Amino acid sequence: MQLAFDAADRLVELVQVRRGAVSQEEAARVLFALERAPAALARSLLSDVVDGDARLAWLGTSVGLAGEPQAETAIEDAELVVFDLETTGLSATRNRICEIGAVRVRSLEIADTYETLVNPGTALPAFVAALTGIHERELRRAPRAEIAVRRFVAFAGDAALAAHNARFDVGFLGHELERLTGRRIAAPVVDTVWLARRLLQTRSQRFSLAHLAHFFGVSTEPCHRALPDALATAEILIALLGLAQERGARTLA
Repeated sequence: MQLAFDAADRLVELVQVRRGAVSQEEAARVLFALERAPAALARSLLSDVVDGDARLAWLGTSVGLAGEPQAETAIEDAELVVFDLETTGLSATRNRICEIGAVRVRSLEIADTYETLVNPGTALPAFVAALTGIHERELRRAPRAEIAVRRFVAFAGDAALAAHNARFDVGFLGHELERLTGRRIAAPVVDTVWLARRLLQTRSQRFSLAHLAHFFGVSTEPCHRALPDALATAEILIALLGLAQERGARTLA
């Protein structure tokens, strides 16, 4: 399962880097490190990855992103939901979400927020409690993931998602969604780490949330709590999107 997720992530990133659909032959060569990939072999290798991830779609003999009209939205008109999770550990399959924070960014401005603790249904490790300041007694009164995640999904609506080191947060969210609904995340996802590396490669070699918050002088200090970290990420994202526009980017894609 994790290999499939990793392959899908790499394929989504390839399509984004190419700024459009990628031929099945090229996708298979890049994804599976092949010297050549005949059409039939490429289709066979890619079928499980594309068909199993709602972010991807077959466009004839090429692979593209599902929901391309949304991706073609102008940056200044785009709506994104920046989110951050606190979890009981690092494994999306073995550990659980214990807090969700989200920030709606509309037309490059912060418009709304959502936050909730989440009852993970398991003991909170002492190191997580020490890092976050979350107490297990608070989690006992919090909604279970079945409710909290559905509320987050309702809050996000059809907006594109964004997160810092998105693979981690998307992995946990995707695991919960698949457990609850049998489906994976369909929305486009912007990773502020990836974006910062692309845009700041000559100005910074450090891309942690704390470093970028200091670099851009954001108003919210990251503190290992979901909403403050999401707010800091949202401010960083707005700054990065501005830099992307200066370099000629026009659309969310």
